[in-house]
Amino acid sequence: MVTTMSFTAEEAFVKAIDSAIAKTGLYHSKSEFLRDAAREKLEKILYLEEDLKAVREMRKRLQAKAKCRKDLTLKEREALFKEYLESHLEKQL
Repeated sequence: MVTTMSFTAEEAFVKAIDSAIAKTGLYHSKSEFLRDAAREKLEKILYLEEDLKAVREMRKRLQAKAKCRKDLTLKEREALFKEYLESHLEKQL
């Protein structure tokens, strides 16, 4: 099912969209351009939510380790951060 949406925009913004469509030839209409832009934004927001969730989980792990000991060593913090980065990169590939 397709739903029609409308919004108000400044004339300069609409002209910039028209210009981008004309210059690139990637889109046939403003609607197509705006749908693609909205999809990209939504995708970024969803990935950001996943990233934030991963950071919160890592923080919980760090807090649990910190409760076992007073402080984490620099090596332990670096190892946990490296583990987080590796798991994050795997998700993006």
